[in-house]
Amino acid sequence: MDALDKQRWIALSPLLDELLDLDEPARQRRLDEIRATDPSSAEHLEALLVRDAALSAQGFLEQPAAEQLHGAPDAPPLSVQSPDLSGETLGPYVLERELGQGGMGAVWLARRADGRFEGEVAVKFLKSGLFGRGDSGRFAREGQILARLSHPHIARLLDAGLHHGHQPYLVLEYVDGLPIDRFCHVHGLDIESRVRLFLDVLSAVAHAHQRLILHRDLKPSNILVTTAGEVKLLDFGIAKLLDDSTQPAAATELTQLAGSAFTPQYAAPEQVQQGDVTTATDVYALGVLLYQLLGGRHPTADDTQTHLDRLKAVVDLVPKRLSEVASGQLDPVIARQSRLLRGDLDTVLAKALKKAPAERYANAEQFAADLRHWLAHEPISARPDSRLYVLSRFVRRHRWSVAAGTAAVLALVGLTTISVLQAHRAAEAEHQAQQRRQQADDLLSYMLGEFADKLRPVGRLELLDSVGSKALTYLAQDEQATPQERLQRAKALTVIGEVRVSKGDLEGALEPLASAQRLLEGSAPSNGLLAEWRKSQGAAAFWVGHVHYTKRDLAKARPAMELYRSASESWLAADPGNVEALTELSYAENSLGTVLLDSSDLISATQRFRASIDLKKQLLARAPQQANSALRAELADSMSWLGTALLWQGYAVPARSIFSEGVELIAQVRKTAPKDGVWAYREVLLRRWIAEANFQAGDKASALDQLDLSLGMLRTLLSQDPANTAWRFNLLTLETMDLNARRDTMPTPLREQRLHALILQLDEMDRVGGASGRDRRVEYRARLNQLIAQDLMKTSSPEALQLLSTSAETVLSALKGRETDLRLLTALAEIQSLRIRAMQNAGESALRRQKVCAEVVQFFGNLNPLIRVHQQITSTWIDAQSCMGQGEDKEVQRAVKWLARNRSSV
Repeated sequence: MDALDKQRWIALSPLLDELLDLDEPARQRRLDEIRATDPSSAEHLEALLVRDAALSAQGFLEQPAAEQLHGAPDAPPLSVQSPDLSGETLGPYVLERELGQGGMGAVWLARRADGRFEGEVAVKFLKSGLFGRGDSGRFAREGQILARLSHPHIARLLDAGLHHGHQPYLVLEYVDGLPIDRFCHVHGLDIESRVRLFLDVLSAVAHAHQRLILHRDLKPSNILVTTAGEVKLLDFGIAKLLDDSTQPAAATELTQLAGSAFTPQYAAPEQVQQGDVTTATDVYALGVLLYQLLGGRHPTADDTQTHLDRLKAVVDLVPKRLSEVASGQLDPVIARQSRLLRGDLDTVLAKALKKAPAERYANAEQFAADLRHWLAHEPISARPDSRLYVLSRFVRRHRWSVAAGTAAVLALVGLTTISVLQAHRAAEAEHQAQQRRQQADDLLSYMLGEFADKLRPVGRLELLDSVGSKALTYLAQDEQATPQERLQRAKALTVIGEVRVSKGDLEGALEPLASAQRLLEGSAPSNGLLAEWRKSQGAAAFWVGHVHYTKRDLAKARPAMELYRSASESWLAADPGNVEALTELSYAENSLGTVLLDSSDLISATQRFRASIDLKKQLLARAPQQANSALRAELADSMSWLGTALLWQGYAVPARSIFSEGVELIAQVRKTAPKDGVWAYREVLLRRWIAEANFQAGDKASALDQLDLSLGMLRTLLSQDPANTAWRFNLLTLETMDLNARRDTMPTPLREQRLHALILQLDEMDRVGGASGRDRRVEYRARLNQLIAQDLMKTSSPEALQLLSTSAETVLSALKGRETDLRLLTALAEIQSLRIRAMQNAGESALRRQKVCAEVVQFFGNLNPLIRVHQQITSTWIDAQSCMGQGEDKEVQRAVKWLARNRSSV
């Protein structure tokens, strides 16, 4: 097996931790799941487990402590899982209880037992070896580092030793305290007190920096504050000796392996990018920590959702000013004193959080010096950034993509405002006004046109927000504007709308987009402008549709997306050989199909998805040099949408075929980016839908296979990004499907245990989710309630009917204002079908059954386009009609025949 590189170890480490925590049967099952989706990772993990088992056979934790310490050779080994070492001795110390475990060390609370002194200590020893003999070297190096540190705010090293020449342990000062952020909040410290407390942290880190030692994992859990208010810095386990040239080769190798060990939330850009680390790396983590202590939030991670986004934000996202975020925080102390942060503290934090290490404070002492200056009301060494500096840093980072825009950026500062204003001064000669207006148009068109095209791929359109906002009124005017000027202004307005959408300002985006649409109304004024005119019409219409779709205002989203499709179609007709036009039309078809599907127009949605797929296949055939990963992924996405539309119509076999083709496309994409979680997640979703199709087609065994694959892949993804809400929602969906599929063969206690766990997960999502994703949580709750009700129905419990009635009311309430939401409608249909059956099983009165069934018939009867179109809704409508004694009705019989027809092809 090849040696592990840094990136590989980062990917495998959380999986290895997960496997080590499992017993042998569960570990083997989990390893098989990983092998099914990533054979290479499984091979590495298996080798690491074998190595761990071999080393553990000789190691400290696989035997009782007393036997290992005293060398008893014949005692039977204990399990490696959480051994109870309470009461065992280690040299002069008696172990009392375990305090915690980490990736390489287990920490125990102990007490000195030889009478030389009294008091509690923390004993840290190696849990298991994963790098052979190097682990002992790494552990001994931690002791060497701590031995070089003697500071009142660093947890002291009291003793160290090697048992039997190879089993190392450290005895450390035991610190009983709170993480520094919790201490500040619990004790209600004001801004000045937090800064003074933080200076103690800087003093400890500066002491380490003076001895050429980095910490590299500074975070609240490693900085405790005692009840007396004393700071103690812990855990130099992944610290780096800057003078590694003095270390043996083994230690240097361990340093390299440890180089990938960091906490992403507090990592500096150079750590994320696997660059060299310096004392400025610790300064960045300290800046993050102080930003949180004074601002109440993380400088970059709070506006991101996925692990990948968070890492990207560390490298690219410039934090908001500290004082801006502090004023809106819930902590009353921070909010009340946020004005104190303006000015110098804003500047100090901005310098500590610079992306380039050379632009930060060089070390913790320089950082502390400026904070002391602030406390003393003295001038600080850092200087605030000018707007020109911020833009120049961006241009330096992306010099190839924006080189052509540099002159325009500089010219904009001197000319845009002057030109726009001067163009409206009637006192000047007409030809001068015309010249200046043309200059303004040209500059703004460039900045919000070509330059925007350069910024868009690197995700920095927000740089144009100020320019666009100031120019908005001018751009929206069309007096005396030529068709070419109208086109240029409309394109610029569309970019302003796009920028506002990217910032989450949906309402604000509609104003420039509406102005752009007014400028582009009607047909192109000349054949020479036809293609560009239609392209711009389509772009403005798409963003209008996107805004309304995001707001779930489907009635307004549909005409906008129809205009997007029509304009793209006209663009392609005007320029038939244009690959960009063909691509745009394929996107327009898919976007319109999505709105139609969510609007319950399944037939039309199916047509649009098929059209999009045909166009994308044409692109792959016509332009093989452009048949890149993105296009294949987009084609797989359209197939996922088409398969969903077919599945809801009952075409399970054709839907399965479409989903499977999509999986093959994603597999091709994943070969080019095997570690990309986004593509892996898309495959998870497609396999989940294959499982759905197989269940509907009656192929339970194949469905369970796909379900197992999806669950294994998604659990792996979540181990790398546990805070990803979308992934957690879909894991809950998959686990609910799995529980429902296996419920009849599962022991009752286990089924109840799993169901209870799912309910707790959803409760937690309800607690932290707020309004975001509320409809999806209602849907999931309805599905869980079905499982509970099915169990209750087995015992004829009246609680089943009550639960189903309440669940139906909840879904109906969520449907108000969005009556065409097919996911909620499908969940409601399933609930109502089960409710009708529960009423019959419970012996509910005929009058009561008639009333409920009449309500169901009326509700779903109003969804006429979905009767004999949507399988589950049609089935529920038939159940309700039969409950009312209308089973022989002509329309009901037509629906029965439609439901029973062969759907093996479409």
